[in-house]
Parts: sequence; C-alpha cells; structure tokens
Amino acid sequence: MSEYKVDLRDVRFILKEQLRIQELTESAPYEDFTWDDFDMVVNECAKFATTVVHPLQEAVEKQHAALGENGRVTLPETFHSVFKKYSRGGWAGVGLSPELGGQGLPHTIAALCIDLFIGACPSFAFVPGLARAAGRVIEAAGTPEQVKVYCENMYNGTWGGTMCLTEPQAGSAVGDLRAGAIKQADGRYKITGSKIFISAGDQDVTENVIHLVLAKTPDAPPGIKGVSLFIVPFARLDGSGGNDVAVTALEDKMGLHGSPTTSLSFGDNDDCYGEIIGAEGEGIRHMFLMMNEARIAVGLQASGISNFAYQLALDYAKERVQGTDVASMKDPLAERVAIIKHPDVRRMLMTMKAYSEGTRALLLMTASFVDRQHTATDDRDRERYKHLVEILTPICKAYGSYRAFDVTDLAIMVHGGYGYIREYEVEGLLRDVKIAAIYEGTNGIQALDLLGRKVARKGGMMLMTFIGWMNEFIAAHKNSENEQLKALIGPVEAAKNTLATVSMELGQAGMKGDIYYPVLHASSYLEVFGDVVMARILVEQAAIATERMSKGDLTPGEQRFYAGKVTSARFFVNHLLPRIDGLVSSIRSDDRSALEMDF
Repeated sequence: MSEYKVDLRDVRFILKEQLRIQELTESAPYEDFTWDDFDMVVNECAKFATTVVHPLQEAVEKQHAALGENGRVTLPETFHSVFKKYSRGGWAGVGLSPELGGQGLPHTIAALCIDLFIGACPSFAFVPGLARAAGRVIEAAGTPEQVKVYCENMYNGTWGGTMCLTEPQAGSAVGDLRAGAIKQADGRYKITGSKIFISAGDQDVTENVIHLVLAKTPDAPPGIKGVSLFIVPFARLDGSGGNDVAVTALEDKMGLHGSPTTSLSFGDNDDCYGEIIGAEGEGIRHMFLMMNEARIAVGLQASGISNFAYQLALDYAKERVQGTDVASMKDPLAERVAIIKHPDVRRMLMTMKAYSEGTRALLLMTASFVDRQHTATDDRDRERYKHLVEILTPICKAYGSYRAFDVTDLAIMVHGGYGYIREYEVEGLLRDVKIAAIYEGTNGIQALDLLGRKVARKGGMMLMTFIGWMNEFIAAHKNSENEQLKALIGPVEAAKNTLATVSMELGQAGMKGDIYYPVLHASSYLEVFGDVVMARILVEQAAIATERMSKGDLTPGEQRFYAGKVTSARFFVNHLLPRIDGLVSSIRSDDRSALEMDF
C-alpha cells in the first residue's frame, strides 16, 4: 500500500493566502485562537491521517463489514483501534461547541480534517461523521434536554448516529415514505416501518446507535408537509435492552467496503419508541440541517479522494519509465524516459491538478463562508455569506463528485494496466468515490435544487449575490498590470456573463409555463455554473501567486509552487473552461428529443 500523501503547502496556501482564515481570530467566537493554532491542528491531522487512519484502508478492503448470526454488524478489529484513537484525540469535535466537548475551531479547519481523513480511508469517516451530523440536528432543533442527553455522547464516540430517510418505494421522493409514528400518552411515539441504504446503520464500535428517523403520524397531510423527525435509539437509554430495531440486511457494495450500509426495520414487535424533534410536520426542515451538512461532507469526500488520487498518479508518472521522448520516437536506441515526459500524460496530470486542487479550495472556501457568517457584525454581510453557502452547496456536492470521479479515472489511466490491478490503490479510490454522485440526493437532484430553488428563489436574489461576488473579483483584477493575469480575467468574465444570461433564459422558459425544458437542462446548467466557480477560484489563486512572485524574494521551491498556481489557472481557462460553450449551445438548442422519444 502506498503512503498517504497530503500537499500541505497547497493546504496552507488555500487557508492562509486565499481564504485568510487568520482574520477569523479578530472576533468571536474564534478570538482565542491564532494562525499557529490552526497550523498545528492541520499538521497533527495530516500526521494522524497518514500514520493511523490510512493503514486501515488495506484492512477494510481485505475484511469487510460483516453481519453476524446475532443480527448485528461487526467491523474489523483494526477499525475499533483506529476509532478509539480518533475519539480520544478529539478529532470528531474539532469544529463543535466546547460546551458539548468540542474544540470550537472554525468550520474551515473542521472541513479540512474531514477531507484528509476521508482521503486516508474513505470507509472510516462514516461512523464518526454520521454521529456528528445527527448530533448537530439535535443540537440545532432539539430541546435542551435532548441536547443534554444525546449530543456529547454522539460527539465523543460513545454513541453512533444515522440518518434514516430512504425506503424501498421512497428514495429522493421523501414525501412518499410509509414509516409511521403514533403518539403515546407519555409523549413518546411508537415507530414502525423499514429504511434502506442507511450508512453506519449498525456497528460494534460504539455502545449505542442513535437513529434519526423520518416518519408520518396517522393524520399527517400528504407529501413532505406530513413528515416528522424522531430520535430512535437502537438500545433503550435506561439499559433495559433493545428498542425493537433490527438489521435486516447488510449491503454488499461496489466500494466503501469498511462502511456498513444497512437496511433497518423498526417496530416489528410493536415495541419501538422514539421522541420527536420539534413539532409534527417539521421533519423535512430539520432533516435538511443534516442533509446540507452531509452534502458538504460528500464534497469533502470528493476532494479528499481526488487529491490523493492525483498524488498517487503524479508519483507514479515520475517513477514509471516507458518509451522515449516523442522527439526521439523513431530511434530504437534512444534513452527511455519517465512517462511524465509524455505530453498526453502531462495533459492528464494538469487536468487532475486543476480539478483536485480547485475542488479542495471550493470546499474550504464554502466552509469559510460559514465562519464568516458567524463572525459578521453586519446583517447584510451575514445574509451575503448565507446566500453564497446555499448556492454553492449543490456545486460542492455535485460538481465536486463529478470532477473527483474524472480525476480518479485519470489516475487509473496514468497508471495504465497497473491502475486496474488491486495492488495499486487507484482502482479502489474509483470504487469509493463513485457513490458521491448518488447519495445525499443524486447529482440530478442537486441540479434541480440549484436551478429550481437556489437560483429561482426570491427573484434570483442568491444568484445576484453570486454574480456580485464574481464581479468584485473581476473588477479587482481586470486592469492588472500583469498581462498574463489580465489575459485570464477576460475569459472568466465572459463565462460569468454567459452564466448570467443562460440563467435568465431558463427562468423565462419556466415563467412561460415550459417547466420540462429547464428541468431537462438542469444538469448541464450545474456543470456550467461549476466551471465558472472553478475558474474564479483558480484564477484567484493565480492572482495571489502573481503578486507574491512579484516581490522577488522566493526560494526556488517556493517560486516553483507559485508558478504552478499560475500554470494551473492558465490550463483550466484555456483547455477546460471552453467546454461551457458546448453545454450552453445544448441548453439553447431548443431540442426536445429526450422529451419526445418513445422509449
């Protein structure tokens, strides 16, 4: 197994130079921290991910999660050991409230830790990650008593947690679920029903598993307005035994073999009880607290895996000797060279570098907007950052997962035949990253969310906030004295203008009653949106690098790093950004063949 590699120089560049997270320490709630504190956590996280978490990947590939004869899921012993070290180290609580056992660090640092841990072993992060996400819902929407009873135990690794939405007949259409909840005289609810595809649905590394279950009460209205959210422990908290929750299946998956994905049955013996979060009918609103956080986490899964895949491909390309330089290809006696000398391999590596580093910056930038929202003293600033987080969330999840699959696929291509062999890790990374485009709302659902909810809501207010954010950057660099940077800004501005125009065109089509055509092109629209965001992020990195290099005081290594940022931006703008022309041409074609086809 290869060593897990993290480009900490790039991480520090994003955190300190691009996002300037040290500015967060100037106000509450982060005034007790310094940049050195953040940097220390980053170093320790990378060390822990490399030395403790990554070795688990080999173990879970050889020994998968298993369903025992007693109906309980077991994980490899190595998983237990890593989980204990992870919990004792406080890694689950990096960005959580100190009042509940957390460290109170910025969301940006917590997001980076998730990125690094998932990259090190994609299967591992689900048990602590789902518990953290479920606990966050209870913390935000539960009663003070519920917060007291559940949250700290879920954050410190004592209890696990899940999100139970999907049923055999109700996946993305959550309003069609059939799970039931009947209120009892003591205020509890009797829960019945079945759920499928439950990540971390059962395991033997925590003392209990706290399920958040969507269900409907008998008189609930149809659709999502009738859905409520319930806390349903696997085992009763009073120690009296099980809570009539049964594992009915453990899925045999394409990837994530160490992550237990289960089917669960509630109330087969009419003895399953839960307590409601909030009021009846508020389930979707509360669950979306977890869904939005989970969608960012999926983006971080994409970032962590794609960045590791890039590092593996880069190392392999430098070491693998094959063929001659293209200029000497007709000379049978010519010196053989490493494949990184071959132009097509360099094209693949540049594509991987741009997308993987850009995706990491996108995810950390979105997390930093959450932090900026918390530290803002002006209501308008808070609203601005909130809009940016909301409109970028489907981009983080969908665009990030699409590009991560592309990057990991290219990593296999760089490895050639060896990339298809399990001895090399890249084929496993491809299997592990594929699910990112499917769960927590498929990427098609993310496209509909972007176009139908985020862009169209309140007269396009979020879109206007986003366009304003783009315009600020463009205006700041449009008249740059650096001709190379100036040449990059023009295409970014043109792409932004195209996005704004096509947004309006799709909106007008919807207003004319043609709802099918905009929906048909929602995924293409998301791709255009993502390319524009990626262009802005990478060209911003080039602008920062250009200014830094202008000082003339860099070491050769630092000069190479900053020059690489400019080169990445050039590659993206000139080779990858132009694809939006084809996407927009498709959107504007008025071709309805997919709608008219008689399948």
